[in-house]
Amino acid sequence: MRATHRARTLLIAAAIAAGACTLTACREDATDAGSGGSATAASAEGASAGQGNSADDDSAADDSAADEDAAGDDAPAGVDKGVNGAFAGGTVEYLAPEKYIVSVDGKEQQFYVSSGTGVYGAGTLCGEYSTRATTRCSLKDLRDAAKSGSVAADVVVKGGVATRITERPAPDEGPAVDDQ
Repeated sequence: MRATHRARTLLIAAAIAAGACTLTACREDATDAGSGGSATAASAEGASAGQGNSADDDSAADDSAADEDAAGDDAPAGVDKGVNGAFAGGTVEYLAPEKYIVSVDGKEQQFYVSSGTGVYGAGTLCGEYSTRATTRCSLKDLRDAAKSGSVAADVVVKGGVATRITERPAPDEGPAVDDQ
């Protein structure tokens, strides 16, 4: 009888431990980002202010893996770990200075931006409408567009910091037709 009670107790303890692990498995990034307390990030706005550059001046093809690593090194104070991943087909919304959220298929992920974040627009963020997001935008352009509404974009995040945000252009519906 005592052996049965011990086995049942061990089984219940194992089930509780497994349940706790599954509940916290996806929460590591939120816990790490929140552990910064009152830590704030230095403003990257000054380094990125101004007009966007055309793709010919700063082509997306020129970005290398070393450039993507650079944004992860610029993590705001208190953020030593973070989520890594590519979030394609999402919408980006403004949360707070240098902090945004990307929503993909009903799931949301918060991320930071830094002076190393590459932002490319296709007309909504900055520049003229294009079927390709080739215009280099500033972080101020991103902030202004995201504050006024969500922006359809693909986001690449490393260590909780976006390394690249690429606007998804609206579909071209052809020339306007007169209603006469």
